[in-house]
Amino acid sequence: MTKGHIVTVNESLCKRCGLCIKDCIDEVFVMTEKSAKIDAELFKTRCFACGHCVAICPENAISISGFEDSPQEYSQQMKVDPLMLLGHIKFRRSMRHFTEQDVEPEKIAMIIEAGRFTPTASNKQGLSYIVLKKQKDECERLAMAWVRRLKSIAGIFIKRYRSRVVDDNFLFKKAPVVIVIKAKNDVDGALAASSMELMAQALGLGVLYNGMFAIAVRLSRRLRRILSLKRGEKVVTSLVLGYPALSYKRTAQRESPEIKYK
Repeated sequence: MTKGHIVTVNESLCKRCGLCIKDCIDEVFVMTEKSAKIDAELFKTRCFACGHCVAICPENAISISGFEDSPQEYSQQMKVDPLMLLGHIKFRRSMRHFTEQDVEPEKIAMIIEAGRFTPTASNKQGLSYIVLKKQKDECERLAMAWVRRLKSIAGIFIKRYRSRVVDDNFLFKKAPVVIVIKAKNDVDGALAASSMELMAQALGLGVLYNGMFAIAVRLSRRLRRILSLKRGEKVVTSLVLGYPALSYKRTAQRESPEIKYK
């Protein structure tokens, strides 16, 4: 996180149920005769504004400063049917053929919102996003120069790469938009990308994960300048997005998982 946040308890609303104390992983709450209270010293050294106290309080007595949006109340409409979710995951396909239709800004915003609310280690929330549209072709051209070099090297060792056709649209497949995910932590970026892909699929869009572009960014100073990468930041992956030009009729088979119970 980039901002300092302050947790406060409204004494007039608190019913002393103790749920905040029970659920706080850093044990920064204490109970007084009037209400739950923040231990100021423990708060300074421990609290990372995870928001569990805000989310669990039945009286809405706890708040955290410094956020632009307010907490959202849970409703039954938010509950996801497990069979529908599993089917959604099973039927997803990597899309490499897109129509020329542009992706609406509100859908891009919803996809990024799915990434924003994906868990991050220690609630660091150290992710940011670049929506490539105007500079998409330039970024692809610069990245392709590195892809062709890497292909020639990989072809020495891996036979199937020798005959692989690599044209100017090899990375972004003529899709109208690419969302680049920047993070300091690979796992945080990968988790966000997964949530974002599920949202994009739910919005009727096709998605292609592109890790090769991330490799090209690491090798190209010019790409890093265009993407305004700060020290310590890296591109974890990119999501190539657009309306699908193909329609898949059934799931693809997968090998059975290896599972051990101990």
